[in-house]
Amino acid sequence: MFGHASFLLVAISYAVDDHLQLRLIAIAGSSAMLVFTFFHPHGRPLFLPFKWNLLFILLNSWRVARVYFDRFRGEQFMSDSLYRNIFEHHFSVMDKTDFARLLRLGTKEIFHKGDVVVQQDADNRYVRLVLRGDLNVERDGQITYMLHEGQFISESGLHAGLGLRGSVPSCCTVSAATDNVEVLRWDRTELMRLLELHKSIERALKAVMSWDIVSKLKSQRSLLASGKITDVERWTEKRREQTLARYKAILQNMLSHPDYLNKRKGNLAKYREIHHIEMSEHVIALEEMDWTVAEFEAGVKDGQLDADKLEKKTMGWKWWIHSWWNAL
Repeated sequence: MFGHASFLLVAISYAVDDHLQLRLIAIAGSSAMLVFTFFHPHGRPLFLPFKWNLLFILLNSWRVARVYFDRFRGEQFMSDSLYRNIFEHHFSVMDKTDFARLLRLGTKEIFHKGDVVVQQDADNRYVRLVLRGDLNVERDGQITYMLHEGQFISESGLHAGLGLRGSVPSCCTVSAATDNVEVLRWDRTELMRLLELHKSIERALKAVMSWDIVSKLKSQRSLLASGKITDVERWTEKRREQTLARYKAILQNMLSHPDYLNKRKGNLAKYREIHHIEMSEHVIALEEMDWTVAEFEAGVKDGQLDADKLEKKTMGWKWWIHSWWNAL
């Protein structure tokens, strides 16, 4: 009876769409098989399938427990009015458990009016999300736009599928425009590992960031209409410089990561199209970094830096293992 029940439950598990139900039925099927193999009709326990089914039960039980724990943690985060507001107004396309996992990976920061969050031309290995307050974005002292609740800082092409790791030079200075500005900060490498392991989060985050780009464009128009921009010509010039500096920073990061340089050239081309980066500007950026177009197309250059290996060395194996564990 237990043998037939086991195979019947496995067959049923293949027919369900919900992954949680599949695992629960699989646990029941493996449990029935445990009984069958231990009390085998021939009178001797079959320990080989018994041990394997026990392992399957443990693995599936761990995954089921993780799902329920993530749901519990999601509800805990939703009890915070700040996170609930961010989710309802900016992350509604994302599952609550995925949103909770994203929050858990981050670190909350608080800045006061005038505090610098990111300095122009400085290396920055963090992606940030504005939870509360307003921030100024400046290029060479000229404000180019403002950041508000639900907008990202230093996402560096994530909306176009450019999952950059490590540090990226900042194309601008970001500072708090109001008191008690709250942001959530992620280490760029840890965030990309999370997205690699959880495709549902990656898909939802791309959708969120697409709206983020639109809202930033609206913010620029609102800033211009507010009358705060006295020299429109300089403002336009600095916005373009900021766009080109951002692209050069992204390109510099990709050139130092040969592991994904060739894999994401299509995404980089998409980024150029979205932000109107001309091919001539792309070539100039390569030349400034001592790369030729032929080397870029080949994805290989003599003496090319591998930032992934350097990061492991500088940050240490303990950090590397810990960052992977956090992404699970």
